[in-house]
Amino acid sequence: MKKVFSITMTILFLLVSFQQALIVVHFKLNQVAIEKEFCVNKAKPKLQCHGKCHLKKELQESEKNTDLELRSISKKIDIALNTAFEFQVPLLKTITLKKVSIYKESDRLEPCLEIFVPPPIL
Repeated sequence: MKKVFSITMTILFLLVSFQQALIVVHFKLNQVAIEKEFCVNKAKPKLQCHGKCHLKKELQESEKNTDLELRSISKKIDIALNTAFEFQVPLLKTITLKKVSIYKESDRLEPCLEIFVPPPIL
């Protein structure tokens, strides 16, 4: 069930993301029919519009619609933050150390005077 839901949501997200690309592909596939039906510049053949005016309108409408949809979705989403979490971890074993370790450097009072020389490559 989760797999079907995630695949469906992914497909829907991709369709929304590539909405303008789908409009352009639809235009390219049906450019002749769109030019005959919807072209505004039929009387001006010097412009060589070939239906691009209709494509421009469609892209502007889809951009306007996606902006409106995003605004309406953002108004509907309410974020609730809950910071009162309590975790109880059971202690299985307590560790007690009786030894105290102290770091002490001996015989080298000035380590910056010592120069590291790598071994020769033979």
